[in-house]
Amino acid sequence: MIFKRTIVFICILLLANVLNAQKQELRVLVLEQFKIDPSWTTTFDGGFYKGYNGADWTRWGIRNLTAYKLSGNVSVDVGFMYNRTATPDKVVQSEFRPHQSIKFMYPRMAHMSFSHRFRMEEQFYTYNRDRENKNASRFRYEIKTKRAFNTNKNIEAKTPYWMASVEFFFNPVGKMEHDHILFNRGRHGIGIGYKLNSKTSLEGTLFYQHTHSNTNFSDYSDIAIFNVYIKNSLFSRK
Repeated sequence: MIFKRTIVFICILLLANVLNAQKQELRVLVLEQFKIDPSWTTTFDGGFYKGYNGADWTRWGIRNLTAYKLSGNVSVDVGFMYNRTATPDKVVQSEFRPHQSIKFMYPRMAHMSFSHRFRMEEQFYTYNRDRENKNASRFRYEIKTKRAFNTNKNIEAKTPYWMASVEFFFNPVGKMEHDHILFNRGRHGIGIGYKLNSKTSLEGTLFYQHTHSNTNFSDYSDIAIFNVYIKNSLFSRK
């Protein structure tokens, strides 16, 4: 009972922040996973990002990630992402973003588990106009869980489920010029999903994201993100 009340409270708090957010963004993404063997997995995902209400950008992105399972609870991965962002004044920004991650699954329960992901990213920016190219690095920590609405079941074919996540972004060496604050961003989300069959899932997640650019923690910008994900493992090997 306490757990259910906590989830309801978090949903209400997140929804209140989303409704008051300064900007909005829609993300529509498709993911394809290929399980090479029991230890190795490679994943491709990409999609469309559209900003609204002052967030006047259009972005396309694609990413590849290859993961290796060290044990039942620990995995590592490396990957690369490319983003192309265009604004109404015809400025086009290209971002090249390699990353390295380690993920722990803890604690594990009968029908639920929590993942802890630690990721380091390097970001390289180029522009179509006479702007100086930039680079940055950041560290991300995410804790995430999901569970079937029927708490006595695992997430299997024809199962609806919910998910929740909290993620924090840090700038170990400063992100951009004159931006040397250690804590840069928080992103918190809750969503629902449906596993159509053993290979395909549909997910919708509502995120609230707040970004800080100086040492005054009360000075920030925020955005509500609605994320639609189609996840598939059509080419997976059993």
